[in-house]
Amino acid sequence: MMTNTMRPYRAHFGVLLRSLIAVLLLPVSLQAQKLKERIADRAAEQFDYPHMAAVYEDMLLKGNAEPADMRRLALAYRKMGQPQKAEATYLKLMGTGAQTPDDVFAYAEQLRANGKYTEALEWYGTYATLRPEDARAKAYVDNPRLFDRLMRDSASATIRTLPINSPQADLAPSIMEELLLFASARGEGVGGSRPYPWDDQPYLNLYTALWKGETAEDPLVMRREVNSRFHDGVASFDSVANRLYFTRNNYFYGTLDRNTKGELNLAIFYSNVVTGEFGQPEWGNLVPFDHNDPDVNLGHPSVSPDGKKLFFASDRAGGQGGTDIWYCENLGNQWGAPINMGPQVNSTGNELYPYLHRDSTLYFVSTGHPGLGGYDIFYSRLSKAGPGKVFNLGYPMNTRYNDHGLIFFNDTTGFFASDRPGGKGSDDIYGCTIRPPTVYLAGIVIDKDTRQPIEGATIQMKDDNGKFIDRFKVESEPGGKFRIEVPYHDKYLLIANRNGYFQKEQPIRTNEDALEEIVVEMQKYDYAADGVVYNGNTNLPMEGAVVLLVDGTDAELERITTDGTGKYAFALKPESDYRIKVEKEGFFKQSAKVSTKGKPNGVITTDFKLFPLEVDQVVRLENIFYDYNKWNIRPDAAVELDKLVATLLDNPTVKIELSSHTDCRGKDAYNMKLSEKRAKSAVDYIISKGVPKGNITSKGYGESQPSENCACDQCSDDQHQRNRRTEFKVLSK
Repeated sequence: MMTNTMRPYRAHFGVLLRSLIAVLLLPVSLQAQKLKERIADRAAEQFDYPHMAAVYEDMLLKGNAEPADMRRLALAYRKMGQPQKAEATYLKLMGTGAQTPDDVFAYAEQLRANGKYTEALEWYGTYATLRPEDARAKAYVDNPRLFDRLMRDSASATIRTLPINSPQADLAPSIMEELLLFASARGEGVGGSRPYPWDDQPYLNLYTALWKGETAEDPLVMRREVNSRFHDGVASFDSVANRLYFTRNNYFYGTLDRNTKGELNLAIFYSNVVTGEFGQPEWGNLVPFDHNDPDVNLGHPSVSPDGKKLFFASDRAGGQGGTDIWYCENLGNQWGAPINMGPQVNSTGNELYPYLHRDSTLYFVSTGHPGLGGYDIFYSRLSKAGPGKVFNLGYPMNTRYNDHGLIFFNDTTGFFASDRPGGKGSDDIYGCTIRPPTVYLAGIVIDKDTRQPIEGATIQMKDDNGKFIDRFKVESEPGGKFRIEVPYHDKYLLIANRNGYFQKEQPIRTNEDALEEIVVEMQKYDYAADGVVYNGNTNLPMEGAVVLLVDGTDAELERITTDGTGKYAFALKPESDYRIKVEKEGFFKQSAKVSTKGKPNGVITTDFKLFPLEVDQVVRLENIFYDYNKWNIRPDAAVELDKLVATLLDNPTVKIELSSHTDCRGKDAYNMKLSEKRAKSAVDYIISKGVPKGNITSKGYGESQPSENCACDQCSDDQHQRNRRTEFKVLSK
């Protein structure tokens, strides 16, 4: 048994011995280089990027650096916040000819982070040829004006410096009652000035400052009940539960909870505000968040205003990329299972610093969504259907540097952090007032049939309430292209007009449609038919009516369904006869003839009024006039009766009673007899036009059924006129 167990050990020892001999036979310089690489790798494992960079700098200086060494050196510079050195190292890597597609993308990203947008676009284009399926580069290549658009409006926000900043990192502002909470590496807390290897600054501790409207004063480090000798920061106060959530390394009352690799990840903890022994508020016991896990990072907690959701960032499994935004539902005595915000918010990059404003707008930062620099601030409107489209806040809230941690204390004013120039050093906290957000729309106007661009179209915009938007910017470009910047709404109606084309009304849904790929198709015409379909009872435009265009043989050519405007429009050919038919379930069908024969170019406008098709429904016929003491059908009355003829022919199963009424002046018997003759005359005319005799009857009511409620000797002329009328009533349908 002992021999059998020794055999694999002896074999393994033989392999190990041969490997050791091979190493000893290597040149001394190569042995040294391998040793340096192991030292650098160990430094990286400990986040000691300055030490890692020093090793690879030495290799590069001596000419011993391989492409992989340049790659690691560029990474170290990025982690250390030395973007210019990172760019220069990537450039050297590009010159080796051994760069990978990932190196090309990293170089493009670094150029973008350094504000070299033209060069970045070129390298994004190079990467896109290598990996055309990668949406990250496509977002820039397909939108070459993105950087110009994000930089165009420096007045979209006002930025203010705060007196609470230090030369070290100050970040993650949050409001707790009358205090502004933030994290700082100024070295005054429990951790003291002990440096963190990554950036050689002290560990972060939580601080408070007196919140004074748009500024803050008197920064003070928080007590050891909250702070530890490791990182503590990015806090969120739950005013409903009177509880403070915050991020710290996974250190709990003296115990380090490391992952399987021995690393100390981030976790979320909380402490309740309790009443102390003498009635003063104190911090309660430290409690770990329900879903902490030593093998993953959790941090940046943000409680919704109503306390029902907790948003946070994590690299836990099931995400879209590096770190994602997640949230949990408040189940009363615990937080529910984490839910990923999904690919609309999360990207293949990193998303951090979630903040829910007014229960409807989620702000966060990202390296994966198209932006100006390292971390940009974005927002997404939340609805029951989930998060909407993601929008970049643009300059000056975002720069080529890292901008993050935005919060508000009213609708437009708040605080955020940035490592942009102009502060005291590293990250600083700034105040900001942001103009209401705008949406950028872009697209092209084309001819529906030829697919060619249409130049010179005018564009108007309506908001989601149907009101015209007065203040918006439209820029027309050659080739029928347009760009629009408009105040944010969930929905818009884009209205395009051009001589010789039908007006085009195109709905746009902000959170669903491709806002920078809008195609407006306009129908050209030499001849056209248009009009509005109304509800005959209310005289309001009718939505949902089906309008058909048929030719002289009754063959259907086109159909549309009206929207809330009730409008329809068709293009017509010269020297042709048509009929327009209108129908809607529960209403009389109607139709009208139109013809372009012998007519110059132009538009034939025909409006329709659809009345409910209900038994005993009474419809007044307008413009039916008779000469004094006469009952013959005048030409002007014939025009109106022809419309009724068309309606009855379009609705062949309907039977009606046509009635005539007089005013109260004159004798009753005379008025009755006159109204009977007029009703019969109208019915005879209608029957002569092809309406079956059994579908229509006549009835004279004289002055017995006035429509106006007035005594005869007190009725005005207008009221007498309205009493003299012709109507029809539906007997059956």
